[in-house]
Amino acid sequence: MAHLKNWDKRKTLAYRFTVATKKDLDLLELKRLVRANNRKAKEWGHYTTQRVRLMARGGERGRNYSTPHANATHFDVYVH
Repeated sequence: MAHLKNWDKRKTLAYRFTVATKKDLDLLELKRLVRANNRKAKEWGHYTTQRVRLMARGGERGRNYSTPHANATHFDVYVH
């Protein structure tokens, strides 16, 4: 299940939520919505599309900054 994490300390509006796995249902639904939105944007002739980015967090030493996806304990989800 996705949850907001340290929302007050975020410096970007692109942050959406944090998930434990890449197979989280909320993440999959967000990806589906962004794909549908991008399809409509192309139909209407817009050239700007959105994308979902995952930033891996955690890792071997419990770091809360970027780490390789293979070592991640959780992922921050951003829409750009």
